[in-house]
Amino acid sequence: MSLWLSDKPLVLASQSKVRRALLEAAGIPVEARPAHLDERTIEQGVTGGPGDVALTLAREKARTVAAMSGNGIVVGCDQTLALGERRFDKPVDRAAARAQLMDMRGKPHELHSAVTVCRIRFN
Repeated sequence: MSLWLSDKPLVLASQSKVRRALLEAAGIPVEARPAHLDERTIEQGVTGGPGDVALTLAREKARTVAAMSGNGIVVGCDQTLALGERRFDKPVDRAAARAQLMDMRGKPHELHSAVTVCRIRFN
């Protein structure tokens, strides 16, 4: 029995090969459509902590792709890595990655994940 009952694939508002592979491994047909947002600009408007940033980005990705899609379901996802209230963006190179790892070494840090689902229906 399939988990997916729709005749249309799930729209994943992401370029993540890992997220797509997870959904496909669950037997869910997926169509990837990245949102192409300026995430740093969106983050600047968030007044909460790292979890709020992840949720806002996931929501904006889903909404943006949903506005460009036909009938169906769109899923937006995001993650933020934090050490307390300090958020870490994807490092730009190996030196930046090393610096981030050294900053986190021996300290508890958190990965905040968020998922937003939009159902689109046009009559």
